[in-house]
Amino acid sequence: MRELGIVTKIKEGILTVRIAAAEGCSSCSGCSSSNTHNDCSIAGKELQADAAAGNDISVGDRVELYVPDSAGAAGALWLIFVPICLFFVAYLGLGYLIPGSGDGLKAISGLAGIAVGLLFGATVAKKGKMSHRPVARLV
Repeated sequence: MRELGIVTKIKEGILTVRIAAAEGCSSCSGCSSSNTHNDCSIAGKELQADAAAGNDISVGDRVELYVPDSAGAAGALWLIFVPICLFFVAYLGLGYLIPGSGDGLKAISGLAGIAVGLLFGATVAKKGKMSHRPVARLV
């Protein structure tokens, strides 16, 4: 994913970048019909980024933020796939360990599996490779 923005602040080598409305924003249904981008989920937001090596970036510069496409796939894996798998493991595992358990108890066990999976996924996202900031390059 590539987004254009303007550097608004630099503190300790970390850039704060305000995302600008891109060329394709006019056709996006995420914005209001008045095309003011007030309802847009990205335009106008501020993100933190790291400067690419060799770029002398200062406040007011236009930059391009780059987030690898694999970051979205990794996020889906950790925050969707893992909790769903843990639901089935907990649901079926309780049925195996306690053969007479009812569906209600197995469902509660499955929901607990989802909760553990979400906590695990959020922890991995915060502390792992997915916690890296996007890289900013001068435009």
